Amino acid sequence: MKKICCLFIILFCISCKKFLDVKPTGVLIPQTVEDYDKLLNNLTIADPSLNNLWAIDPDTYLTDNLYDALWDPQNLKQYTWDTATADINEDDYDWNSRYAAILLYNEIIPNIDAAPLGRVPESMRGLIKGEAYAQRAFDYFLLVNEYGPHYSVANLNAKAIPMPLKIDLQAQLHRSTVGEVYAQILSDLQVAEPLLETAPAYISKANFRPGKAAVKALLALIYLYQGDFAKAVTYSNTALASYNFVYDYNALQNGVPGDHWSGFNIPDFDQGVDTKEVLWHRIARYDFTDPIMLYAPAIINIFDKTNDNRWRLYASQTTYYGDNLAPDYCFATYGERDAGITIPNLILVNAEAKARTNDAAGAVIALNTLRAKRYKAAVANYVFTTNAALLVEIKNERRRELFATGLNLFDLKRYYVYGDPVPTFTRNVKGTTYTLAPGSYKYVVSIYQKIRNMNP
Repeated sequence: MKKICCLFIILFCISCKKFLDVKPTGVLIPQTVEDYDKLLNNLTIADPSLNNLWAIDPDTYLTDNLYDALWDPQNLKQYTWDTATADINEDDYDWNSRYAAILLYNEIIPNIDAAPLGRVPESMRGLIKGEAYAQRAFDYFLLVNEYGPHYSVANLNAKAIPMPLKIDLQAQLHRSTVGEVYAQILSDLQVAEPLLETAPAYISKANFRPGKAAVKALLALIYLYQGDFAKAVTYSNTALASYNFVYDYNALQNGVPGDHWSGFNIPDFDQGVDTKEVLWHRIARYDFTDPIMLYAPAIINIFDKTNDNRWRLYASQTTYYGDNLAPDYCFATYGERDAGITIPNLILVNAEAKARTNDAAGAVIALNTLRAKRYKAAVANYVFTTNAALLVEIKNERRRELFATGLNLFDLKRYYVYGDPVPTFTRNVKGTTYTLAPGSYKYVVSIYQKIRNMNP
C-alpha cells in the first residue's frame, strides 16, 4: 500500500512539472485490479478544486487591510477581476491536482480489462473501471466550468481546456471546445453508470470515491447546467432516493460556545471526507484562517440572522487569531469547504429543476426539506406565492448554503446563459472601482502563465 501511494505522489509531482502527459519510469507501476483500487483509495484525489474562485465570487469581500494581507499574487488579481495571470513561477493547484488525478484515470482505463486481479474478486474489475470513467468525467466537469465559458449553443465551439484521454508522451495538447468536453463527460458517464449500479449508494469514509448515487447526482448537475431541466429532475430524484442525509443544524452548536472557529459539537465537520452529507468530495479550500473571507454586504442582506442556523454557526466578527472585524462578518470555519456534490446542493438542484419545469409544488417540497434542517421551526417552511418568487428564493438558498465553495460563480454564469437577470457587480479596492459585468470573460479563470509556458 505504501508503494502504491508513493506512485500516486510521483504521478502528481511529475504532472505538475511536465504539464499533463508524462508517465514515470523507474518506479513501481500498478499492474493488478487490487493495485488500481489502492490508487483510487487515496484522499489526494479530492485535492483542491475551485480554489481560484473564492476571490472572484462577488459574494465574498475583503477590506483594504485584508486585501493587503493576501499572500497569493494570483488572489490579488482575481479579487479585482483582473484576468492577467500572475508571476510565471506561480502554480495553479486547481489545475495541477485535477490533471494529476486524470493522469491516474488514464492509466487505469485502458489497462483494467486485462489486469490480473491480485487479491480482490472479479466483481471489483467493473467497479474500478466504472469509477475511473466517473472520476474523469467529474474532474473534466469541474475543469471546463472553471477555465471555460458556460455550456450553451453559442459556446459549443469556444475553446476551454486540454482533454487528454490517454497517456501519450508525444501528444501535442490543444484546448478542446466546451461542446467536446461535455460530450466526453457524458460519454464517460454512459460507461460508468451501468458499471456502478452494483456499487453502494454512498462510499462511507471514502466519499471522494463515487457510489451509485454520486453518478446519478453528477448527471443531474450536468443536465441542469445544460438547461435540460426535465432530465435534471429525473436524475436528482433517483440520486436522492438512494441517499439523502442532511445534518439538522438546529441540533448543532459551536464546539466552544461563542467561538465560531471551534467547529461543531460533532467531529464530522473537521474534514470533508467525514461529513456524511457530502456525496462526492472535492476540496474547495482546506480552511479559512488565512486568508480570512468576509461576507459581502449583498449576501448578508439575504440571511435571516435570527432564524438561519448557518448564520449562527458560521458568521463571526472575530478572526481565528482573535482580531476584531466589526462591523464586518467573516466565514468562520477551521475545516474544509466542499466544491463537490453535497446532498443540500443536490436538493436545491432538484428544487430548481422542478421550478423551471413548472412543478412549483414539488419545488417547494424539496426546498422545505432543506430549510427544515437549516432554519428554526418557526420559519422553516417557505410559503409559495408566485413561480418567480419561488425561483428567486431557491437561488438565494443556493447562495446561503454554498457560500465559500466557488459554486456561486458557476451559478451566475449559467443564469446569464438561461436569460435570467444577473446584476453588474462592483468592488472598491483602495480607492479604485472594479466591475464584473454579466456574461463577462472575467468569470473564466485564466490558465496560469507557468502552464502556458510549458505548452504554448
